[in-house]
Amino acid sequence: MSKETEDKVNKVWSLSIGTYPGILLGMRTYYEDQQTTHVFYLPFIDLALEVYK
Repeated sequence: MSKETEDKVNKVWSLSIGTYPGILLGMRTYYEDQQTTHVFYLPFIDLALEVYK
């Protein structure tokens, strides 16, 4: 993809997966200026959905 095409594409959301040391089950939302992040915690794994404003 060329640079011009990349500049025109606006990212609306992203999904990422990560790990953390511990056992937790739940959900939390982080409100920031540029995005809102919803994190789902499962034992040893977290899924983060970032929604850009």
